[in-house]
Amino acid sequence: MEFNKLGLNEKIVEALKQNGYLYPTEIQQKTIPLILDGKDIVGRSQTGSGKTFAFGLPIIQNIDVLSQNLQALVICPTRELTMQVADELKKIAVTVDVKVCAVFGGSNIDRQIKAIKNNPHILVGTPGRLIDLLKRKKLNLTNLKTLVLDEADEMLDMGFRPDIEKIIAHTNQQRQTILFSATIPQEIKDIVKNYQKNSVLIELGAENKAIEKIEQSYVFVDQKNKKDLIKELFNTDVFGKTIMFVNTKRYAEDLESFLNKNNITSRAIHGDLKQNERKRVLQAFKDEKFDVLIATDVAARGLDIKQVEWVVNYDLPQQLEYYVHRIGRTARAGQTGKVLDIVTNLSQLSYLKEIEKQTKAKIEKYQTKNENINHILVDTKKLAKSNSRFGAKSKRQQYAEEKCNRKSLRFGGASYDDYFKKVSQNAKVKTHSKQNKTKIKNKQKSIISKQKTKTASKKTNNNNKTKSKSKK
Repeated sequence: MEFNKLGLNEKIVEALKQNGYLYPTEIQQKTIPLILDGKDIVGRSQTGSGKTFAFGLPIIQNIDVLSQNLQALVICPTRELTMQVADELKKIAVTVDVKVCAVFGGSNIDRQIKAIKNNPHILVGTPGRLIDLLKRKKLNLTNLKTLVLDEADEMLDMGFRPDIEKIIAHTNQQRQTILFSATIPQEIKDIVKNYQKNSVLIELGAENKAIEKIEQSYVFVDQKNKKDLIKELFNTDVFGKTIMFVNTKRYAEDLESFLNKNNITSRAIHGDLKQNERKRVLQAFKDEKFDVLIATDVAARGLDIKQVEWVVNYDLPQQLEYYVHRIGRTARAGQTGKVLDIVTNLSQLSYLKEIEKQTKAKIEKYQTKNENINHILVDTKKLAKSNSRFGAKSKRQQYAEEKCNRKSLRFGGASYDDYFKKVSQNAKVKTHSKQNKTKIKNKQKSIISKQKTKTASKKTNNNNKTKSKSKK
């Protein structure tokens, strides 16, 4: 099927051809005619399925170019996704004289207010910045025809529901509401019930369908050998565009320095990086000016970079959802990709096995011909045997560990070892606090008893004085 059979006009179809888009994806085939018809939509599809054009193309076609009113609002959870969506829409919108504007935090608000005064037809923004603009009375949503909630589940996870509801309250009730989400939990169902009219649900297969096209593997090394492993991997095994995920900003900066010293060109992005600098880094990565992008989870959602061949989890994430979104940076738009997980203890290995069960995907042991890598890999069978001989865990401990790992996948908790450490630390704090309380109580008792003895001695002295006076 071609785009012109979906009801799109010739100018938009021609603009799509010029940008290399010849055939619509499945989500685009199913949603574009419905959105053109004014229907409310709930769309669930895997990452990299082309949902930006699924809602963007019909919105662009429905814009009244002669009107100076803001006609469409797209709300995104992050700055990165906001910029990405705006850039994608501008590619097509510019050919039909539709103006697109992006607003987000971490950038000069005065410039964004100035851009809004130029009367854009479509506004793409983050919840926080949109609320700020509404409070300043610089944004008018009363004439809005279409509202889009992109990555709705992520926005709810980030605690943006009150902001979203405040924004919706400023719009008119006749609007068309479009919602896209990777998952559909109860909170999403509540929003659908409260803010949509006779919505059409479009689901494309299972939530983890894209994982089938990803080849996943793991390596087991000591913590102290992680950097040496990475150096060897990039020298012999891992080629092409690579995104490497870490859990902290400090690790990101440390790895960036280490890799560049070893002639592996890399750059890091994290939450503390200024917006302009982050934008430059991402553009340079897209242009293949360096090989490895090191990122914290700030980039795990909504980052759309074509032809990423490898995703390396230098640190395993603490939530299953983050794992799925991380590995979704590869194998986009029907392509294939590879993922390598670095594991440093048996607890992490069991956590990885639980991820394997939950996603119904195979995570095989990594195979390499590089002897330097094989030399530093840990033999998991020997490690398991030594653990069973020395300090073996009881069945009760094993059950507790499995239960904790299951909870960590569902609720974002830490691994069993981390959990046990936290519990023991809390217990220590509690015992210390109890000891301190008893010490304070004992001190108070001793002070009170001393005061009582003093007052008693004073009374006896006074009584003795009165008696001596009476005798005289």
